[in-house]
Amino acid sequence: MTRPGLCIALSLCLTGTAHAEPRKEAVDAIFAPWASSTSPGCAVGVTRDGRSVFQAGYGMADLEQGVANRPDTVFNIASLSKHFTTTAVELLAQQGKLSWDDDIRKYVPEIPEYGRPITLRHLANHTSGIRDFLTLLEFSGWNWLDAVTEEKILGLIARQKQLNFPTGTAYTYSNSGYVLLGIVVKRVAGQPLGEFLGRNVFEPMGMLHTRVYDDRQMIMKNRAPGHYMRDDGKGFAIWRPTYDQIQGDGAVLTSVQDMAIWSNNFLHPSLGPNPQALVDALRTPGVFNDGKPARADEGSPTYALGLTVGEYRGLPVVSHSGGIPGYATNMLLFPAQKLAVTVLCNLGGAPATNLSRAVADLYLPQDLLRGPPTEQPKPRYRGSVDQTAKSPPYVLEKPYSLQDYAGRYASAELDADHILSAAGNGLDLRVGFLPATHFAPQGKDIFFGDGVTLTFARDRSRKVTGYTLKAGRAQGLLLARTR
Repeated sequence: MTRPGLCIALSLCLTGTAHAEPRKEAVDAIFAPWASSTSPGCAVGVTRDGRSVFQAGYGMADLEQGVANRPDTVFNIASLSKHFTTTAVELLAQQGKLSWDDDIRKYVPEIPEYGRPITLRHLANHTSGIRDFLTLLEFSGWNWLDAVTEEKILGLIARQKQLNFPTGTAYTYSNSGYVLLGIVVKRVAGQPLGEFLGRNVFEPMGMLHTRVYDDRQMIMKNRAPGHYMRDDGKGFAIWRPTYDQIQGDGAVLTSVQDMAIWSNNFLHPSLGPNPQALVDALRTPGVFNDGKPARADEGSPTYALGLTVGEYRGLPVVSHSGGIPGYATNMLLFPAQKLAVTVLCNLGGAPATNLSRAVADLYLPQDLLRGPPTEQPKPRYRGSVDQTAKSPPYVLEKPYSLQDYAGRYASAELDADHILSAAGNGLDLRVGFLPATHFAPQGKDIFFGDGVTLTFARDRSRKVTGYTLKAGRAQGLLLARTR
């Protein structure tokens, strides 16, 4: 059944409103680089005051079958899924079954004690300090094609002896927090997160083409496979995820048509025992222990419950993006202007955030906007070659030698061995069957490669005994040298 005021045409939807809407050609121009029969692309949806004013698809949903993207094409929305997880938690909170201020160990006692309670709110605000499981998996030898179970992820998180920082004192984006929230929903509600969302969110809202990716063998009509540019730059490849048992941090499958319904709920709340309280909760900015906004730095938006709260060109916005190897997504809400833009792409590395901003520029009253408009987004792909200038390499001074560092290192936290070998003017790190990562020396006992820093330790006899690994969302991992 069609919800009132919502157009669900399969190729394009233009609905007259009191506003002078931009011409279709203006939106088409933004997506022109992806509107090809030989390239994956995107779908875009725009709603104003709950009415769908534009929906269209660009490029191909499936290059193998020659199927084009449309408004009813289903995409994996990656981390844009996070606010659906917090919606599930808030619904359980409204039912009196849990509280955002509960200690995670109340529901997941497997998590160690780290000196102070880690609440569900800390997990949702990315202020828990718990290391990101995707980063931990990478240094355990996992890749995006390996199957991985909830039991394995929970065990990996539970083995961590340290946090990135004391809980509540800083912000670091961590998918681990949302996997744990998904486990909390499962244990409190007595059903998996995907099933809970289906019964309590997607079905009541009329989002009939939305579900959680929890079965890699399932058939779902109109689903677009993920694509990415090959590392050699010679065409596209299909990306098919296998991690169907991990829920909470991503993996919602949906279309811009269903997201139009969902974004309308932020303007005209209708879900749950207390609809307005649900929407208000999701948009409430998090704070640190000292009361300051929970965000990465002074210029960043504040993280709420699965959404970010900030500004775009002087206007308040609520938004979130998502990105995995085969997909890129973004949702942009302007509460005061009652405007919502959603862009879903089946191409890893597509600039979904800039695309949604460029579309918003067309639909917003220009007298309200400050600063320059978003530049015409250009294609950028996973595997693109970095052409930026490199600083001169650091050369080890005597008596230091690359052979000092070569050998095998072990970590109980990762349950994996790392093998380092001398290579050129640096070190190659191998974990399991993954390709080697090269690290160049940056100073005495410090090596850097691919965004990761290795800092080595020595004993009194100056022999290397281990190293500390610093990798963005996972800080302070200790690996000891083994025989």
